[in-house]
Amino acid sequence: MKRLAITLVLVFILAIMSSGCINELAPVTDNNATVEASDYELEVFHSPSDKSDDLNTTTFYLSRNGSTNVVYMVAETSVIEIVPMEDVFNTGGDILSNVVILADRSENVSASAETFEMFASSSSEDLPVFNYTLEDDVIRGQKHFVMKFDENITGIVAFALNNPKGQDFMYVPTHDSTVRFVLPEGYTTGNPFVGKVIPDTDDRYIDEQGREVLVWYDLHAKSGTFTNMAREYLKVEISEEDLPYRTVMIKFYSGSAPKLLLIGMSILFGGVLLVLGNYLSARRKLRKERKSIEDAFIEKKAGDGMGGKKK
Repeated sequence: MKRLAITLVLVFILAIMSSGCINELAPVTDNNATVEASDYELEVFHSPSDKSDDLNTTTFYLSRNGSTNVVYMVAETSVIEIVPMEDVFNTGGDILSNVVILADRSENVSASAETFEMFASSSSEDLPVFNYTLEDDVIRGQKHFVMKFDENITGIVAFALNNPKGQDFMYVPTHDSTVRFVLPEGYTTGNPFVGKVIPDTDDRYIDEQGREVLVWYDLHAKSGTFTNMAREYLKVEISEEDLPYRTVMIKFYSGSAPKLLLIGMSILFGGVLLVLGNYLSARRKLRKERKSIEDAFIEKKAGDGMGGKKK
């Protein structure tokens, strides 16, 4: 039975490794080159007018190596608040790095898609330089980073966000914005057995580079029963803007992971059947041997009894 137990354990480990559920590791590269605007993808996202007319857009270009490129397209703002995922294994590194600002004073430009297109194709050398401070604070046990500019700006703010390595990511919204997650090429999400995304997306599409893009136009929480009761019976004015934001949580995985998971589970199921079959076979064999021994003992006892009577 020990051999059978060891076989089952080995089959289980093989199934887990084949399923692709374990986060894949990626090499970390050390790049000390001067950051440029060209280091970021500055795509201006045109949301359908019937879904969102908000020009603010926050895009996360996810990766597996612990660094996420974040691109904010902001209109008339002086504060950007970030709530990063904390990495308990790397507490000494910078959370934000390689900041690029392509913007102008809000009073000098109008917030429009054309304005963002102009900034996306501009060089930082051709635009005003804005000073900012980066402060951190702990609110309800969660660390917040606040980037404060000395005046209102309209334009693009991009930076690298150093989050824990792996295939999990979380975003805590702090302002109204269309939010996009761009997954690494060849990766997807949504399978409840491998990795899912919360809340459900408002839109999904494949970009020109073959990457899956997830979109949320409004991350405000939806009105529930208690909210409607407060509006109706308590006459409390609660607008949709007053509702809290929903946190986005995602686990992305290789597109082949569900197939590998199915193969792994099939191997595991086959291993279980094999071990169970061997166990039942061994059990039947033992019962047969026990019955043979008992029958031989009874026969011998009966023979001894008959011999005693003849004497």
